[in-house]
Amino acid sequence: MNMRSIILTLCLTLLTIVVSAQIRVFSGNGHYFTDMVLRLENNRTLPPFSYNINDAYLTVVGNKIMEGPMGSEFDLLYTFRDNKLYTGQGMYSAQIAYTYMDGKIYRGDSNFELDVIYNVREDVIYAGRQSFATDALYLIEGQYTLPQLFAIMLSLDLMR
Repeated sequence: MNMRSIILTLCLTLLTIVVSAQIRVFSGNGHYFTDMVLRLENNRTLPPFSYNINDAYLTVVGNKIMEGPMGSEFDLLYTFRDNKLYTGQGMYSAQIAYTYMDGKIYRGDSNFELDVIYNVREDVIYAGRQSFATDALYLIEGQYTLPQLFAIMLSLDLMR
């Protein structure tokens, strides 16, 4: 192998790693998800085609979700712990905003079926408890953690 082919192979490998680390979110009509609406790169939710770090909506650091691009504790919005999303540091049960259990997202500190607001199945976010194609809202492409899932949903204004 000559030096040129080694460099080309290395560049293609690095490009594959960078592309696979990015999470993209698409919207559509339930059957075809064609429009990219958000991406999560370097733990920051960004508009689909912006590469300006200052355009970041939220930043995920470990189990904490911060507003903006910096990931500062001063910008802390939510903390994810024990499958629950707490507002702020999450010191009290009254601060539980959402609960995640078995692919379903419940409002508040609940696991009652009537409190299901979204469910996530096979990387598709559905409205309500059922996974019908007509209820499909977004498709998430890429590997994500639960705090990243909540950051995605917050950035898409599915939650407040």
